[in-house]
Amino acid sequence: MTKVYLTHDDFFVLRTPSLPVCELEKLNNAHQTEDVLNSWLENATTLEALYLASPSLVERLRQNDMLISDSKIQSETGKKNRKLKQSLIKYMIRMCFRATPFGLFSGIGTGGISSQTKIESSTLHGDSRKTRLDSFYLFALKEHISKNHFQLSDTKYQPNQSLYNIGDQYRYIEAQQSKDALTYQLSSVEIDEYVSYLVDLAKNRPNLEALTNGFLEKYVDADKAEVESFVLGLISESLLTPDIPLPFTGISPDLALIETLTKTGQLDLADTLSTILDRLKEIDANKGTSPDIYKQIYQRLKKLPVDVEESKLFQTDSFKHFDVCMLGDKTVNHILSQAQLLKSLCPKVGNPFSEFIRKFNERFEGQFVPLAMVLDEENGIGFSSESSYDAPLISGLPLGRFSSGQSEFESNETWDKLLHRELGLNALRGSDVIQLSSEAILHEIDETPNPEDLPASFMASVSLYLNESGEELIKLNGFSGPSAADLLGRFCHLDDELKHNVRQHLKKEEAQSEDVIFAEIVHVPEGRDCNVIARPHLRDYEIVFLADSSLPDENQIPLSDLYVWVEDSKVKLWSRRLKKQVIPRLSCAHNYSFGSLGEYKFLNMIPNQYALPPILKFPKYLDEASFSPRIMIDNIILAEKTWRIPRAELQALKKNSSIQKDAWKALQEKYRLENIITIAHGDNVIQLDLRNPMMLDILLNESRNDEIVELKESLPFKFDSPVKDEFGQSYNNEALIPILNKASSRFVHYQDDPDAAIAAEKLKRRFSPGSEWLSLKIYSGNSAVEDLLTEKLFSLIKKESELFERWFFIRYADPDWHIRIRFQGEPTALWGSLLPKLNALLDPMVEAGELQKTELSTYEREVERYGGPSAISHIEKLFNADSELVTKTLKLESETESDLRYRLSLLHTDQLLNLFGYSCEDKLKLLSELRDGYGHEFKETKYLRKKLGEKYSDVRDQVDKDMSLIDELKPIRSDDISQHFYSLIRQWRDEILPSVEKVLELGDSKEGLTCSISTLLGSVIHMHNNRLFKAYGREHELVMHDFLRRNYFFRQSRKKHS
Repeated sequence: MTKVYLTHDDFFVLRTPSLPVCELEKLNNAHQTEDVLNSWLENATTLEALYLASPSLVERLRQNDMLISDSKIQSETGKKNRKLKQSLIKYMIRMCFRATPFGLFSGIGTGGISSQTKIESSTLHGDSRKTRLDSFYLFALKEHISKNHFQLSDTKYQPNQSLYNIGDQYRYIEAQQSKDALTYQLSSVEIDEYVSYLVDLAKNRPNLEALTNGFLEKYVDADKAEVESFVLGLISESLLTPDIPLPFTGISPDLALIETLTKTGQLDLADTLSTILDRLKEIDANKGTSPDIYKQIYQRLKKLPVDVEESKLFQTDSFKHFDVCMLGDKTVNHILSQAQLLKSLCPKVGNPFSEFIRKFNERFEGQFVPLAMVLDEENGIGFSSESSYDAPLISGLPLGRFSSGQSEFESNETWDKLLHRELGLNALRGSDVIQLSSEAILHEIDETPNPEDLPASFMASVSLYLNESGEELIKLNGFSGPSAADLLGRFCHLDDELKHNVRQHLKKEEAQSEDVIFAEIVHVPEGRDCNVIARPHLRDYEIVFLADSSLPDENQIPLSDLYVWVEDSKVKLWSRRLKKQVIPRLSCAHNYSFGSLGEYKFLNMIPNQYALPPILKFPKYLDEASFSPRIMIDNIILAEKTWRIPRAELQALKKNSSIQKDAWKALQEKYRLENIITIAHGDNVIQLDLRNPMMLDILLNESRNDEIVELKESLPFKFDSPVKDEFGQSYNNEALIPILNKASSRFVHYQDDPDAAIAAEKLKRRFSPGSEWLSLKIYSGNSAVEDLLTEKLFSLIKKESELFERWFFIRYADPDWHIRIRFQGEPTALWGSLLPKLNALLDPMVEAGELQKTELSTYEREVERYGGPSAISHIEKLFNADSELVTKTLKLESETESDLRYRLSLLHTDQLLNLFGYSCEDKLKLLSELRDGYGHEFKETKYLRKKLGEKYSDVRDQVDKDMSLIDELKPIRSDDISQHFYSLIRQWRDEILPSVEKVLELGDSKEGLTCSISTLLGSVIHMHNNRLFKAYGREHELVMHDFLRRNYFFRQSRKKHS
């Protein structure tokens, strides 16, 4: 087995249902179902749990004379009664089967790591619970107060958190609260000096009087009543918002709201809520109460001026107390080793930002752009599917077509072939289990698992079982992250020790990348998901977007402080105030991918560009098979046995409320279907016995919209669980195990001075047609475009050189091959004289089909990439000289049929580094860095290094000769190609020397450069190779950098030994 580089933390979280699995077995007998339900309903905890989950269900029981007081279910056969029974059956299954926390049906506990697994509880009623007011209701209260803010004399106001300006507009997102859900809409206000001044005043959070008086101090002739009305208008439009905080991080939101109410003078409302919270606390201390007590609280809250729904009023979480709760370290370490192995079998995940990066580089390459600006749907790039022509009224709204940012999976060929082979062998053996071994899989894998492919922190979710021999079986439910807190955050309020452990775990994650800031995303999402996002403060910093935070202001990061840039093919965030890269994190299980604002989704997607936990995918043929076997590696179950059966065949089993035995037997034989199965819809999984007509009805109801019904074997029914109570009864379980990876890649950035790059935004960088830059795209095949450049276009350039100051070209494929040729000069000369001459040359070639098309375009200067505002003009002079050198060399190569490209690439880089004062040691260091980057990009192997060495051996003599003869001045003979070649390089070198000296001066001056000299040279060298090589530019760069590194290494070695 390969070395295990993952480690576990000292704690884990165990999720279990409230009742043992054996209670569920009682439901399997159709004749006993009602008796079982009667017995279950006799438990007071059952009625309380049902009320908290569905008050209407308890009410229906009463309305149907189900005599809750006697806990009897009458055997009526009406349709409503059948539905009621089905609901009760599903809730009982939920309480016995599902470990996912849900009110009083299931909860969490904590444990540690020890020498062996042992999980026991001898106290049947030792669980604790916490009941809070529903967060959505609290948010509705806050919104009501906000709308009546003018009644509060000391209410403070602030600019809308999402406010940003584009052109002559302020744009911002406005919250709309309805009875059923929270929604957002994008709004805008025209900017004038009065609005702008009030926005600036509001940054200090003044009250209404201070806002009005502050305005009057500047505009002394204004009427106070009109000013106050104007301010209130901006508040009603949500451009300015009342500062009435309801934070969902930190203390419990209901307590936080009481603090806010007290501070804003809403004492009666604060007292009412305090009394209710005290009552809920008393209920929790007494371990429950009857539904009538909750109804009394509901009736009291109905008197408040906010609509309240009884079914969405209370939110209860359960905490399980175990006498012993330990996972064996051998078990945990085996799970860690499997995580590494499975990562090698996972499909490759495409960058979810690939399309965004393409668009960003087209518009802003090298720039640091304010987040709000870049995500603006109309003027920026956006991060949702709407088209900008609908903006600003509906842009930013999720209208059901949200598709941006979806990761693409590529299949893992090794895994697919392995399963396909084993599936065939299983068919021969007649087995319904594919049993694989770790050792066998390692022999199939081309490369050993790379520790950098997994994040620094993530979570394993497993369920623990024991087979018939008492040996451990582990069902791998999956991995989550980064980080490990995703499934833990919202439950940290239940237990101080859990909160402490999670915080310490996240500190360990952060310690591996000390140069960045990890920040929690704090946002109130659309819909009713406020309960999911409520959690304590888990990190030192929070990104606050359309939400509140109780952290000090210096620890809050507003969206207005964040800048976006693209580097190393990744989207990154920079805090201008904190002067650090920011890594967003969401330590709760909210599903941000559906129905979310683009900004929120954007922040959450950023970590998905980096190392991810294993995401194992099964081949499509398995997903479509009528039956797929259980799949195991060692003692770990990756997938249960699965049946995919047409719903019509299942429906045909029923006749007159009973199951036809012959039809059931035939179906079982056809599919080898088991009696007891599970069915899942989303994350709702229930176990059913298909011999029971009521449960078959449930199955048909759950699958009513499906043509094919997917059923799985029930592992809790087949195997024992190590989680026991004092009577030896087993409980289904799910263990959440935090994992640390100390060998993960660190978060880094390569931009030397982001603040200088941000300051450079004021420099003119976009030059449209008609300006001092003429930018022309010429589309055709690689060879055709190059021939045009060297034969006809260059002749015109030399002939008409008085019409412009400088020029350069770049090769592109976006996606069609073309060159972009750019000229700088007086606009009248460029557009009045040069462009007609270019058209006269190119238009006939387009008409004749020699060229595909030509286009005028906007030239976007990559200011930051090339050293900043003070350096860009000097770099453009380098581009001018380089374009001439490359064009002349390509022309010479074509005329002499010689191989000059690789020689020019190597000599150009070497001579450029000489001009910048690089020693041989400096050259080796830079070329090693450049070469290693390309090696990583092309997944370098020993074989690749060997082949590169062989290629270098073929040209080494020529490379050494060029390096030694470049400065040897000889009379140039017409037949001496090398001397012609060397002469071109010397001319280029002399021409660029003044620009090089200017750049070096900037490197030593106060104005400085926005990047290091080495970073700048890397970009200049890259552009030279872009111009030089007709195709496969990056592949050629790998080879050129490798050749030069070998040359410098040999020279350095000779120097050391001389």
